[in-house]
Amino acid sequence: MRRQPLAGWKAGSSILGVAAVVGLLSALVITAVAWPIGSENTALSALTGTLVVYVVLLVGVVGISAVVAGDSNLSMAGAAVVYIGQIVLIVAALLALRDRAWMDGRAFAIAAVAQVLVMQVAQVIGYNRGRHIVDADLPSGAPGEEPR
Repeated sequence: MRRQPLAGWKAGSSILGVAAVVGLLSALVITAVAWPIGSENTALSALTGTLVVYVVLLVGVVGISAVVAGDSNLSMAGAAVVYIGQIVLIVAALLALRDRAWMDGRAFAIAAVAQVLVMQVAQVIGYNRGRHIVDADLPSGAPGEEPR
């Protein structure tokens, strides 16, 4: 069954907007907290972790919006592809950067996990802000009853 074209884009834009703003603020806060705890390398690693997650999760929101707008029979498979793709991209970024002299793997990982949690909350808030009340008269089950 094909859904109405671009049906998922309206809610997706609200999620994307909230997650983009909150994610940037979170990246700054996490980096600012990491610096006094460690060193400049700790802060740079934390910033890198938050920005990698930021980009990957925002691209994921766009991907999920495309999945929701598409064929409903493929929604679960499409969501799984987006989710697994996000995990692969974050791990690939860590593996690509792990041999850098400035990289602190622990700071990268902790900052990335914190950013994921913050952005997930932001996406839920964005989703709730993008929802619309649907008012519909549905047929009742019994003959002679008035629709609600």
